[in-house]
Amino acid sequence: MASLLIAFPLMHRSRSRILLLLPTLALALTFCANPLAPEGGLEDIDPPKLVAEESTPNFQTRFEKQAIALTFDEWVEVQDVFNQVVVSPPLEYKFEVSLKRKTVRFNFDEREQLRPEATYTINFGESVRDLNERNPAQNLRFVFSTGDFIDSLSVTGLIVDAQTAKPVEGALFMLYDNLSDTVVRTELPFYFARTGKDGRFRIENVKAGLFKGFALKDANLNYRFDQALEPIGFPDSFLVVNDSIQPELLVKLFTEEQPLRLQDSDDSRYGLLRLAFSKEPHALELSHQDVGQQNVIYEIRPDTTKVWYGLPKEESWKLYMKQDTAFRDTLQVRARNRQAFLEDARLNFRPRGPQVITFNPSRPIEFTFNHPILNFDTSLIRFYEDTARTLVQPQLRIDTNGQRLLAISYPWKEGLPYEMELMPGAFTDIYGLQNDTIIQKYKAELRKNFGNLSLSIDSLSADTSYIVELLGKGDEVVERFRVQGLTTYQRNFNALLPGNYSVRIITDWNGNGRWDSGNYGLRLQPEPISQKPLDQQLRASWDLESTVILERRPTPLPDAAQPPN
Repeated sequence: MASLLIAFPLMHRSRSRILLLLPTLALALTFCANPLAPEGGLEDIDPPKLVAEESTPNFQTRFEKQAIALTFDEWVEVQDVFNQVVVSPPLEYKFEVSLKRKTVRFNFDEREQLRPEATYTINFGESVRDLNERNPAQNLRFVFSTGDFIDSLSVTGLIVDAQTAKPVEGALFMLYDNLSDTVVRTELPFYFARTGKDGRFRIENVKAGLFKGFALKDANLNYRFDQALEPIGFPDSFLVVNDSIQPELLVKLFTEEQPLRLQDSDDSRYGLLRLAFSKEPHALELSHQDVGQQNVIYEIRPDTTKVWYGLPKEESWKLYMKQDTAFRDTLQVRARNRQAFLEDARLNFRPRGPQVITFNPSRPIEFTFNHPILNFDTSLIRFYEDTARTLVQPQLRIDTNGQRLLAISYPWKEGLPYEMELMPGAFTDIYGLQNDTIIQKYKAELRKNFGNLSLSIDSLSADTSYIVELLGKGDEVVERFRVQGLTTYQRNFNALLPGNYSVRIITDWNGNGRWDSGNYGLRLQPEPISQKPLDQQLRASWDLESTVILERRPTPLPDAAQPPN
């Protein structure tokens, strides 16, 4: 990246070395009293420019620790030094940035010992701005070497979120000449750079050699992976940096899988216990203490798990939670005022209302109760078709996870009106509450208002399991299913809403039916996720055929290398 510092004399030899820019954690910023800059005149659209003759020469070799002065052609201010000014390799002690008139001074701590035979870069980011229009000085970098030459190689790459593939801004990519696995936890990197809004980074002035690469979204700004929830990423191999053309790195950032923990619980009202876990509670096993004549229904969701219960009397009881062997916990559920709750509670469901509810005739009618349903009486449930009110007999099914979602299936006829009549006592919930008389009107939409999709997926591996999701508006999951033992898969989706759809494919390496994150200690990358939009928009009354090809491309890396013996 070209420096906008100035035309400083460049002392450079052909021999290549590498350098990484490392921001320093703690900075001290002091300002001397300055007279105010003159006001008025034309709008200043030009950024501040360095005056070479009045500044410390850039790109020095055999540099000895000294104050660095950068003088500009106009009045400037210095802002956000802590986040903007980055020194690579990182300094051991905090430095000081001060301002006097048009000159910015960078001072090393008196205890600082610069590394021998190393190229340093001080990147000022956008910290230096003019006073009038706050235009930042562009690409303001000061480079020097404590050896005989300036290292000139570079490492570039892109850091993306492992699940969404979106660029990650503000992530560090760090290089270590120490190749041990623990170095990312115990030492500052030799070089580093921070990603921009596009997720790209560039480490310049790097010496030739073998390096460990590591990406980090640094929560506590200490350039060490020392917090379990800090997002990380790493190339599969050591990086060989030399004079040959260096491929761009692609690094996927992830958070390591953490043990399940119960973060919060709420048993403030009778009949419902809310549980908030540290992550989605996959394979969570719930059981309870038997206190006699109790009804307990579990509703496990990614965000909040609900435990519904009904007791004939007010008393406390215990809930037991387990996930494999990694998580076990017991919760005491306190006794609550049953009678006060029942005085105000009512059994309701949504959606409902005086208006006619339209629905897709190729799908069941669905509504959700506010309490779990223990039983229902079909003799008290009537469905009428058309204005002639022909009695029909649909099938009713209650979702077993929570027992609150009711699906009503029938070969509905497009364009016809339907009416549901629930007589008192048709549904009974976990508390013994029953519905009142309810009449709800529906109308089946025309099938021409929907489209059909024939989806093919190619280039699968027969020995690999996949999780496939058809995504609609806002990445809402329309369908989710597993594919295994095939190289090509085809499936039809009928009566979909018109719109733009995409397909997300998770390569399920361990076959457990869900996405798994990576692990640095085990050198495991996160399971690959590929998401692609369909090549055409699905339109009403259309039959769309679309093929998605799964690209199984490895992460592009420089030449693979092993640590020296």
